[in-house]
Amino acid sequence: MMYLLTIIGVFILDYCMKNHMDQVRTLSEQRPLAGGRIILKKYYNTGAAGNLLNSSPKAMLCIHSVVLGTVSACLGLIWHRKDLPAVKLGLSFMAGGGLNNLYDRLTKGHVVDYLSFGFGAKRFRRLVFNLSDFFVFAGAVLCTAGILGKKHRM
Repeated sequence: MMYLLTIIGVFILDYCMKNHMDQVRTLSEQRPLAGGRIILKKYYNTGAAGNLLNSSPKAMLCIHSVVLGTVSACLGLIWHRKDLPAVKLGLSFMAGGGLNNLYDRLTKGHVVDYLSFGFGAKRFRRLVFNLSDFFVFAGAVLCTAGILGKKHRM
């Protein structure tokens, strides 16, 4: 039950943030936070990170659907196992974040991104993220740590 609530919580959290950004911010507006280290700016992304496949939104939708289906299937296969909590939490983070971004693609034709960073390499500063992206990344890290930890204990 905890993992299902995690998926729902991740989805709702970013859904609310994206709705707020869509209602209150314009595409050209930028709001620096934390001394300019974090920047709020609305961006509509039809592709993946770094505008990868931006010119092929249908291909991106297919890839996104297949990856989310795979994550969901993996979670379903280990749902009742008690020895993989980090992997289940990681897959739940990835499912919630992936589902939210897929919802955007299906309903709007693009993903609403709104967080950027004002530090690091120029290429990194150009990227714009949303909370779902961070949950997907954190989920991948948790899954990897959980799997490697399980192998190490064997």
